Amino acid sequence: MNMEQGPGKGPITSNDITVTEIGGQRVLVVQPVVPDDAPAPLKNASAIRRATNNTGVCPDYGARRVLPNRAARRAAAKAGRLPTARTVHKDDCEVLCGGDGGAL
Repeated sequence: MNMEQGPGKGPITSNDITVTEIGGQRVLVVQPVVPDDAPAPLKNASAIRRATNNTGVCPDYGARRVLPNRAARRAAAKAGRLPTARTVHKDDCEVLCGGDGGAL
């Protein structure tokens, strides 16, 4: 899937769409495709994020996905939004491009 950033301006971002299961429900996970010529730390971080997003567990440190509680899910539905799951990685996790806080 490609999404253009602006009418005829800016880069085209490629995304992969994966179907996985979160909390017993099938969900779509949209993730950016990292170009082959990207720096190695960015490629590694992307691979870790992809694995974490698809399995719910960070392969680097074992951080687990935190799902929104029922009240948060209901509030999101009422507001017409999708609920958001999150994973809190350690500061030196490779998902942050070698512990640089994602500065790369």
